[in-house]
Amino acid sequence: MKRIQQSMLPLLASLFVATSAHAVAPANSTITNTASLTYTGLATPISSSVDVTVTLVPTAPNATGTGGVAPTATVAENQPGTLTFVVTATANGPDTYNLGANSTPTNVTGSGAPTTSVPSLTLGATAVLTAAPAGATAITVPADGAADGSVNGLIAGDTVVIGGTVYTIASVVDNAAGTSTITLTTPLAAPAPQGTLIAEQKTVTVTQTAGLITAPAITGNETVALTATSATNPAVGSTSTGTINVVKVGFTKSVSVNGGAFQTVVQNVKSGDVLTYRLLVSVPAGSTISGVTLSDTVPAFTTYVAASTTMDVDGPNVAINLPAAQADVAGVSPLAAGMAVNSAGQAAGTVAGGAATVTEVSVDFQVTVQ
Repeated sequence: MKRIQQSMLPLLASLFVATSAHAVAPANSTITNTASLTYTGLATPISSSVDVTVTLVPTAPNATGTGGVAPTATVAENQPGTLTFVVTATANGPDTYNLGANSTPTNVTGSGAPTTSVPSLTLGATAVLTAAPAGATAITVPADGAADGSVNGLIAGDTVVIGGTVYTIASVVDNAAGTSTITLTTPLAAPAPQGTLIAEQKTVTVTQTAGLITAPAITGNETVALTATSATNPAVGSTSTGTINVVKVGFTKSVSVNGGAFQTVVQNVKSGDVLTYRLLVSVPAGSTISGVTLSDTVPAFTTYVAASTTMDVDGPNVAINLPAAQADVAGVSPLAAGMAVNSAGQAAGTVAGGAATVTEVSVDFQVTVQ
């Protein structure tokens, strides 16, 4: 382990008594204290030193959604939902955290088990040695005893949090002893006093396939919990939660007689009337469904109107896209064999709800009453 020179002692020693709640003494650094003895007639003082090595103190990492808000997702029944957690170190040095997830349903049954994108992650951390002013990009930190290109687990490209602000490390000068330097891609937004934690931050996702909403409820949710436990001390860990909202996909069929209003119940049609059937799929905001196929048949006592099948990728209530003709198959509507439908900008078979609004897709076809 390295020895930090005498001139650095006041700085490192003060890490133990710093008044800031975020001040830490970084793991893997050595504090050297040297005392001197002199007396009359002694030409050279006698020195005696004591080394104190700072060890890792495992702590529970912080995990939350982007911007500090608990993550949420909205999915249709039987569809996978993904929550993104941002996990930030709070320990005074590098540690590995084992990850797990579980969920608690509300008005939902038959959901799959949640899984994490990785089984574990390692987060590095160190602390500011020489106070850095706002606008600085280079930060002096204690060396960690090994010149391996990593300072307490921090390398170029890592995302770190300093004083509550997120930065990216541009480069690392890693010395085995004395001090090392971490350079950021952007200047410090605020001064970083000595002892300020430089904590790595990584992203973890938790994915769960939602089940079915339990009647008579029309919506439900899964409260998903992410646990992160220190591999160094399994008794230390944290749990953070997010929510997967589960919604139903809407599907309705209506009919128009001779170009009139679409209705779900129509009486008194006669021979020669033209019926336009409309199949309408609605997907709630934030949810995406795939493999979407519509099927229908020509009713008894009617005749299909050739080339009358159309699809409106943004539904009948939005005028951005006009209904597009769908080619008949062997002289009949493509609905007869099953027709893949999609919302605007999506591949065939995919309907994606908007960021804040329901997305609709409609398919129309016509028949003539015999």
